[in-house]
Amino acid sequence: MRSCLPFRANLIALLLLPLTVAAQESRNGPKIGLGIATQTAGQFLAWSGLPKLGPVAGWSFEAPVTSQVSLLIEPMYIGKGSVTVNSQLKTRSSVALNYVELPLLLKVSTNPDPQGLFLTGGLMYGYFLHGKIKNFRDGNLESTYDFSPTGTTNRSQWSAAVGLGHEKGHWMLELRGQSSLNTFDRLVRSHNVVYSFQVAWRFATQAEKDQKRLEKEAQD
Repeated sequence: MRSCLPFRANLIALLLLPLTVAAQESRNGPKIGLGIATQTAGQFLAWSGLPKLGPVAGWSFEAPVTSQVSLLIEPMYIGKGSVTVNSQLKTRSSVALNYVELPLLLKVSTNPDPQGLFLTGGLMYGYFLHGKIKNFRDGNLESTYDFSPTGTTNRSQWSAAVGLGHEKGHWMLELRGQSSLNTFDRLVRSHNVVYSFQVAWRFATQAEKDQKRLEKEAQD
C-alpha cells in the first residue's frame, strides 16, 4: 500500500500541472537600480553633457492581463539631474533632482510561460521632491545650493519610457530609458532623460508554492 503513494503523488502532480502553469497571479517585490541622467532641450531620449549617476529604489507590482501581457505598477524613488563642464574656466556644475515616480507600463513577454525576454513601454507620473546644485572649480567645491519648489510652482512631471528585460524565476532584470514630456517649472525648458538598469525580486505566487509542494510530495 505504501508503494502506491509515490505513484499517486506523481499522478496528482501531472493532473494539476496544467492548472498551475495556466494560473495567472499578480506578483510583487522590491526593486533597486542605478541610473545615468542628463537634461536636454526637449529631444526625446537624447543625450547632452556628462552623465549624472542616481539611485532607483521602489516596489514592483505585476498584474497579468493575458498569458504574455501584464501591467507593471512600480512606485519608486529616482534620482535625476545633469552635469556640465566648462574646460576653459575649469568649472563643473552638478544638478541633482530627486523624484517620486509612479510608472504605469505594459509588459509584453516573448514566451507564454512567462519567462525569458520581455519588452516594456508606457507612461510615468513624477513628483519633484528637492534638488541640490554643486559648483566646482579646479576640482574644489566652491558652493552648494539646496532648493525645493514652493508656492504655486508645479512639481508634477510626466515621462514616457521604453525598456528591454529578462526574467527568470523570482528575478527580473531590465534596461529602461525614459524622457520627460514636461517639466516641474514653466520657466525651465530642459527635459530630464534617464537610462537605468533595474533589478527586481518577486515573491513566489500561490501557484508556485503549490507546485513546489506537489514536487516535494512526488519525491517523497
